Amino acid sequence: MSCTNCYGGCTQIISDQCVKYTGIDVPILGIQNGDSLSVVEQSLITFLTSVLDGTGIKPTIPSEIICSLVSQYLPTCEDLTEVDLFKALIQAACDLQTQITTQKNRIDVIEADYTLDCLTGVGVSDGTHAILQAVITKLCSVSTDLAALALNVSTNYVALSDLNTLIQAYLNSIAPGSQQYLKMVPYTILPYYGSLGNFDGTGAGIGDWIKIYLCNGLNGTPDLRGRVPVGAIVSAPGGALAPAVNPGSSAFNPNYALGDTVYGVNSVTLVTNQLPVHAHGITDPGHTHFVAVNNPTDTGNVTISASYPLSMRRDVADNNDYTLLSNTTGTANVGLSSFSTTGISSTDVAGGGLAHDNKQPALAVYFIIYIP
Repeated sequence: MSCTNCYGGCTQIISDQCVKYTGIDVPILGIQNGDSLSVVEQSLITFLTSVLDGTGIKPTIPSEIICSLVSQYLPTCEDLTEVDLFKALIQAACDLQTQITTQKNRIDVIEADYTLDCLTGVGVSDGTHAILQAVITKLCSVSTDLAALALNVSTNYVALSDLNTLIQAYLNSIAPGSQQYLKMVPYTILPYYGSLGNFDGTGAGIGDWIKIYLCNGLNGTPDLRGRVPVGAIVSAPGGALAPAVNPGSSAFNPNYALGDTVYGVNSVTLVTNQLPVHAHGITDPGHTHFVAVNNPTDTGNVTISASYPLSMRRDVADNNDYTLLSNTTGTANVGLSSFSTTGISSTDVAGGGLAHDNKQPALAVYFIIYIP
């Protein structure tokens, strides 16, 4: 039996190609009115397959609601499918998981037990927030202490490099005629070449010179009139003394104590032991003594007693006296080469026994001291 009204002249008795689709067009499925049943079936199968694997589902999602984490995994040059969206969401979720794991590891490190040292009010296992708050509290207290210290330093101390400038500025700020002790260091002795009219009869300063005194032994001052200051040794700190001043090195090195006035004189008289060891040489080429005798016939040697004066000597050999005359004829030639302690001696005295000057060149000044 053949078809009397077959689609498109189809001669097949049973065939989906001979059946005509008479419905409305379905663009999304690719179906149009007049398509054969086989075309409609294929279109439906293709659509259902794409739906099942997601490639056929193409959602329309506004770009502004897609975050950058997801959008970095979406295609940029083709239509967005459900599969693309699911892949992007899964990859974004994996990224988030990785970041969360990393942050958790970091947090675990941060939340480990702390070494507190100087922190107070928290324990070693307290959370980061509590530890951080304790650090803030500590820093604030340190800041307060530093501010107080800075104020104390700025108030009571100055930089060494600024000291001279500040001293000069202070001196410049003192009006002319102000009290002079303000320019002096207490208990420091200074030479003074000015008028004694600034002091009273005791050496105490008057007027602008109050609290300044002449060093004359009054008003609790050392007496430096006619004296040269020298560094005291007793109780003075420091290293070992040089041999030139060490009292242990020489009996001539005084052990100066503060205020000592017992050393030094303006003149010195030498004694015999202070003279250098020396000898006086004597050279006598020979000389003649004229002797007249009472007995002209005595021609023997004459021994003269040293206890008689030169004008009358006695010959101790024959107990005769002999008179020394300048015009007698008897002679005796003797020679002297040196003195000895047991030989010829002399009663002549040399030297005047005077002292020698012991002063160095000097410039006389007054000494003053500021005593608060």
